[in-house]
Parts: sequence; structure tokens; C-alpha cells
Amino acid sequence: MKFLFLESSRSWGGQEYRTCLEVNWLNANGHDAWFGCDPAGEVFAKAREIGTRLVPFALTKRIDPVVSFRLWRFCRRHRIDLVKSFSSKDHWLALPLYWSGIPLTRSRCITDPIEGVNRAFVYRYGCSRIIADAPVIKRQLIAQNGIASEKIEVIGSAVDLSRFHPNRDTTKFRTEFGIPPNAPLIVNVGMIRPDKGQLTLVEAARLALQQRPDARFVFVGEGTGSRKLGIRVHEAIERHGLEHRILMLGYRWDIPDILAACDLVVIASLRTEASPIVLREALASGRPLVATRVGDVDEVISHRKHGLIVSPGVQDEMAAAILELLEDRELATNCARRGLRLAREQFCFDRMMHHKIQVDTEVVTLHQTPSLAPAPPPASLARDYIQN
Repeated sequence: MKFLFLESSRSWGGQEYRTCLEVNWLNANGHDAWFGCDPAGEVFAKAREIGTRLVPFALTKRIDPVVSFRLWRFCRRHRIDLVKSFSSKDHWLALPLYWSGIPLTRSRCITDPIEGVNRAFVYRYGCSRIIADAPVIKRQLIAQNGIASEKIEVIGSAVDLSRFHPNRDTTKFRTEFGIPPNAPLIVNVGMIRPDKGQLTLVEAARLALQQRPDARFVFVGEGTGSRKLGIRVHEAIERHGLEHRILMLGYRWDIPDILAACDLVVIASLRTEASPIVLREALASGRPLVATRVGDVDEVISHRKHGLIVSPGVQDEMAAAILELLEDRELATNCARRGLRLAREQFCFDRMMHHKIQVDTEVVTLHQTPSLAPAPPPASLARDYIQN
């Protein structure tokens, strides 16, 4: 099959990285796939670094007839079987392709409500299938937006188990930053943005360090947009005088080595995130974790079985959970062992991709069968789209 992936986001994060991994996997497994994104954005530069097959499109506006025509022309020239959109602008730009008969899926990986008639419209009438990262997203789309259950497929995140495993070198990262082998190392991985909860984690770290001053905290990730939150996180760390105990490293490619080197992973998200990829990476790396109750976290792991689940935004509770796993090594070891087993059973990247190929094949087949092809949107709604 031939695929065109579209991503209008300019900032590099977990979703964008996973999209690149999917494109690379398809090209390595007998398919043809391209990743269309803005050549001026960070996504384009990072994707090039990992060898993703790229095609530049200026996906900067929701409605741009010239860009939509270029997308259509690319699909015709390369005989694309399926277009995959991942964000709002690229979905809107791909609508004319879908209405001209090219199958289109829309991925949804956040739990923010879809507000406004226009946005709900593109989910109902502007795609062949919605690929939801977690069951909570499917429930929301059905209850809040009236989207038919059969139009939504849930396919959760997965990781490359050959890269994320507990047998990696645990000293490499610690040596680079001068972290003693016996110092408890707590890691947070994610874009620096409000919904990721790094400010809450700084406060939780401050409390935990009062009892475990030998611990070290590491934040891996970069800010988005103006980077203002990154500045605020730095300021909070400096205000508490913790610059030598809480390190902000920016983006790193060696996440498997960092997770292997740590004692504990913390997911501090406040909202939005549906299916944290770092949760799967931590489990596959055989590391215990503290995670906030967001998205599918409490559907994927069980409290005190695979880790500790805490309330979003509550620094005291988060600090207590961190300290408990540092002090109770039997609990931490058992959580890590059971989490590793769970990851090997459920979060294999190859298995996830085969599931996606199965759904993609079904979508393309439906479009090739006239009696089963999706009906066009009502004329009145199509007019509203054109006018807006």
C-alpha cells in the first residue's frame, strides 16, 4: 500500500516522533509511505535526522486551495491509497481529497473536547475512519459529538521492544552528567508545556528532596511556541535553589539509555494526554513509575501493581508516591517486573502496526466498493465548510 501522512504541527513531540516511526516501519516492510509536513518547522528537521521520507507542504492554514491541490496532485502522481491526518489544519486541507474519493483517516490522541460545529463536522463527514489512541477518546466522540461507534477504531500506543528494555547500559547516561551510581534518579520525559505538569513536578521534587537530598531529577524535552513555560520551569527550579538536583536537558535522542539509567519515571500530565507513550516506554524498560490519572493511564496499569497512580496537579500526593517507591524497594521491584511483563504482552510496535495495516486495508477496500463507500456530507454542511 501507499500512504501519505500529514502533520501540520511545527513542534516536535511524542506524536510527531511516533508518526515518523510508523512511516519508517512501513517503508521497511514492503509499503511506500511519505511524511508531509512544513519545511520551516522543527518536525521537518527532526524527521530528516532519523531518515524519514519527507515531502514538504506548507500546512499553515485550515483552508488553502493551492495546498489542497498540491496534496491532490501528489496523491494522483504517486497513486496514494490512503491519506493519514494527525492535526486540525492538515485534516481540513485534506478534506477536498477525501471528497474527491481518496480515503482519509484522522488520528486523535488528546482528550480535549471537540468544540464548535465546524470541528465536529470534519470528524463526522470529513474522514473514512477515526483512529483513537485510547478508549476514553472513543467514548468522548460518541457521547459529546454523536459520532457512530463503528467509525472509530481504538489502537493504543506501542514501543520498539528491541530498543526499550532493561538490559541496556545503565551507566552511560549517569557518567555523562556526573550522577553517582547510587543516587536515586527520577526522570520525566515530555514536551515542556502547561498540560504536561512539569511545574507540579518541580514542587513535588522540592518536597521529596527534603527527605532524599541525594536524589536527582531529570526533565527531558523542549518547550513549544515561545518556550515561556520552559523559562517558568527554570525559574521555579532556581527559586528553590535546586539547579544541581533538577536538570533540564532539552530534547535527547537517547531516551532508552536515560530510562535504563533511572530508578523511577514520573508522568505528571494534568490533562489532554490520552495515551502517554512514555508510560509504555517506562514499562518496557523495566522501570517503576508514578503517573497521574489522565487519559488511559488507569485503564492500562493498576495502582500498586505496575506503579503508583496519583491525582493530577497534587504535588503533595506526587511527592509521597515518589518517596514511597524510592524507600520501598520491594514494591518498586515488583511493579517494574509486572510492568515489563505487561509491555511485552501488549505494547509491541510490530503488533500495533499490523493492526493498523488491517484497519487501513479495510478502509481502502470500502472506498473501492461503491455500495459501501462513505456518503458525501449534506449539501448544506458542505456549503458551510466552503463559506467558513
